[in-house]
Amino acid sequence: MTRRCKFVTKAAVFTIGWLVCGPAMASAFFGELPVGYSDNLFQIGGGTSFLAIDITAYGTRDPSTCAFCNSSYADNYTVNVFNNAGALLESVNETNYLYYNTYSSSHGIGAGPVGISVPVGATTVEIVSRLFIGGLLGSDGRPLSAGDLIISADGPIAAATPLPSTFPLLATGLAALGLLGWHRNRKIATAIAAV
Repeated sequence: MTRRCKFVTKAAVFTIGWLVCGPAMASAFFGELPVGYSDNLFQIGGGTSFLAIDITAYGTRDPSTCAFCNSSYADNYTVNVFNNAGALLESVNETNYLYYNTYSSSHGIGAGPVGISVPVGATTVEIVSRLFIGGLLGSDGRPLSAGDLIISADGPIAAATPLPSTFPLLATGLAALGLLGWHRNRKIATAIAAV
């Protein structure tokens, strides 16, 4: 096995292991928030005292909407903050709402971030959303079915990914490594047989 192949194999194993062992903590989270009811969990690191939650939606104007109608956006959501033992420290109901003219040059909807204070000792944040978007179409020509969720924090934050959902990623990575090894061995066997 050449030195380059060993390095590529080690890099692949390290990357898969890093992805499987858990999400990296960052001071911002970017993701999708589906229309309707959704429940999202996030882990926050020590020292986090403030979260800013923002939802935006971008799409093209729905041609079936009348010439004088506006697009609308509303997200009524609850933010629950838990400590390490799972006890509820704080629960806050928020509303992010915008009624927006679809004929302006920008076809985005966003009411701006809503700030949440995080109590000391908090480790988990739950966002229970009831998102509604009206008057915008996605790239598939259908009504927009999700908004962009942006959470900014003054400390580390990451989506709390359940461990079982990482197993398919691990299996895919191991299968890819096995396929590469099989292909390499087949190539070597073909070269030996040709000699």
